[in-house]
Amino acid sequence: MKIKIRFLVLLLTSNFSLLAAVFSAPPGIDVGNKSVDFSLKVLSSTETFKLSKYNGKNPVLVNFFATWCPYCVREVPELNELQKKYAPKGLIIVSVNVQEKEEKILRFVKKKKAGYNILLDTTAEVAEKFKVYGIPTNILINSKGIIVFRSYNLPDKKEIEKILPKPKKNKRR
Repeated sequence: MKIKIRFLVLLLTSNFSLLAAVFSAPPGIDVGNKSVDFSLKVLSSTETFKLSKYNGKNPVLVNFFATWCPYCVREVPELNELQKKYAPKGLIIVSVNVQEKEEKILRFVKKKKAGYNILLDTTAEVAEKFKVYGIPTNILINSKGIIVFRSYNLPDKKEIEKILPKPKKNKRR
């Protein structure tokens, strides 16, 4: 009986270890690592967003989404609120749409009144770089380019406020 229990425990722990190895994020996309860089076209624009442009300057919240995802739809008002509150304080918010047609995304943005930049990942290359296995996926990157938060949920306000640039104090002479 003891041998069967030990075997079962060994079997279960080895399977969990294997699953953890398969689904764990490699360096560059997990909390504590420097983020991988990417460039994507901005919806309805000739501009390209390049993440590394903000290294040393601004924190960035990257939200991966699709128009058919009900959880992504529910995040739009929250993202609008974060944009309104934290963009003036230096936070850059971008939503990366994964593999949908531009016309469909435009209709979605207009209907839902998304007030932040939407990026087009038409080939899912960036989603693959970040090992996005489900959406929404939210990644918060500090101004040094380090990932400080990664989840299917949005970061809470405390998490965001920790990484915002500190207001400069006026020096009096």
